[in-house]
Amino acid sequence: MLRLNGAGLTSTPALMPISDHIVAGDLLAIVGPNGAGKSTLLAMLAGLRQAELGSVELDGFPLGDWLPNELAARRAIVAQQEVPSFAWKVRDLVALGGEPSPRRLADTLEAMQLTSLAARDVTHLSGGEAQRVMIARALCQLAACSEDSERPRSGGMLLLDEPTSALDIGHQQRLMRLLLDCAHQDGLAIVCVLHDLNLAARYADRVWLLQGGERVAHGRAEEVLTAETITRVFGAELTTLRFPDGRGQALLLDR
Repeated sequence: MLRLNGAGLTSTPALMPISDHIVAGDLLAIVGPNGAGKSTLLAMLAGLRQAELGSVELDGFPLGDWLPNELAARRAIVAQQEVPSFAWKVRDLVALGGEPSPRRLADTLEAMQLTSLAARDVTHLSGGEAQRVMIARALCQLAACSEDSERPRSGGMLLLDEPTSALDIGHQQRLMRLLLDCAHQDGLAIVCVLHDLNLAARYADRVWLLQGGERVAHGRAEEVLTAETITRVFGAELTTLRFPDGRGQALLLDR
């Protein structure tokens, strides 16, 4: 779906070249210390910053060749702590993503636990509530992919910068479960920048670990988020515990 061919950035903040691919049905977590280049990498994947080394291709076409309306139908972005500035009702702002059917709108609001807030003015929401609204809008945007596009399709791509940062622990868990369902059941390719390594370890299919603008490790969470690697990159001492269901592991701070 999205292919990086030695793609990188030479201007500040720079990124060392990466060659890899992001496929439909995959939840990829991008993690790393502060200033590692996570948001910069996400901007390059979204086409907001053009690769200055190599290239980025979406469904076989260079990202820069896509028309804005076609690109918007294939990928949606939720920025870090995006705050609505107009007094939209929640349901109207969510629907703005793609003019969904009443049923799809209702289902999206329910999935994001926004039904009770549907008539609320978005400027009167908490940070966590506003974050859920913007994610719901992005999901509606992808659901409304234009039918007249001649480009080949393989699901949609959702790019999220710190989607759990303003959420309480319960909403964090519910959101990550929803994103995993969107990837595995609906065929979306989902990329999340995350600070919480436990969320990445528990829910991500793959993890990219950045340090100083370079991808220093990538693979399954249990391969990347080891105590040894985290100590080296973050300077934190941890103990790792496997979850009973075999999916992922918990990271515990040592004293």
